[in-house]
Amino acid sequence: MKYLAVLILILTSLVGISQNQQKEDVHPFIKRKPGVMRLYTGLSAPDEKSPDKFDRFNSDFFYNDWIGDPNNVATKFYSLGHNLNLMFDIPFSKKSRMGIAIGLGYSHFSIRHDGEFNFLKELGTENKFSHLSPYGGVNRWINRTVFNFVEIPFELRFRSRKERGKLKFYPGFKAGFMVENYTKWRIEQYEYKEFNFPDLNRIHYGPTLRIGIDNIFLFGYYDMTYLFTNPNSNQLQLISAGISIGWF
Repeated sequence: MKYLAVLILILTSLVGISQNQQKEDVHPFIKRKPGVMRLYTGLSAPDEKSPDKFDRFNSDFFYNDWIGDPNNVATKFYSLGHNLNLMFDIPFSKKSRMGIAIGLGYSHFSIRHDGEFNFLKELGTENKFSHLSPYGGVNRWINRTVFNFVEIPFELRFRSRKERGKLKFYPGFKAGFMVENYTKWRIEQYEYKEFNFPDLNRIHYGPTLRIGIDNIFLFGYYDMTYLFTNPNSNQLQLISAGISIGWF
């Protein structure tokens, strides 16, 4: 009877351990209902064969500026822009912690500064160029230059295995086409917009980086191209740095 009791105790322990292991082996996302945040799984809950996908809809909020030759024009600290990206997250395998992502994006750069643009003619030609210089007239209480892009972003994606506190490292690259641009200012109650930049470069591209935990990232972008095509224009490139949110 003693041996039988010991045997029953051992078998009971083994069954308990086996059940615990099965519970641990169950993918944590299976217990979650579909939602709209980072664990969104569609209209139905995932199964154990479903690939883990993240950060398919992202929004970035950033400080934006231009570098190069601003001709002593200063950018305001509240010069802010934003991005929206819809991405296809493609793991290298169903449970891979590495993958790629490609998608469609929209970027809005809004640079607030204390300068003004003048459009000047080259000597002896009809060609015009864009000249940025400090503004010295009556007070402008709104003074900003806007560039809007439609883009194709691409990322390499590296993620840790943890469900919570998941580390993410996403180096990438994006190329875009400038669909709108203007400079806007307001003097007293009068508002003005200038759309007629003569020598815009509408094709832009450059590296991006997002690094963070779960669905919050630090974000950065460096534009490798110049804003204007005429060599007499100010040679300016866009940069941005801020926070990114991966909604699902």
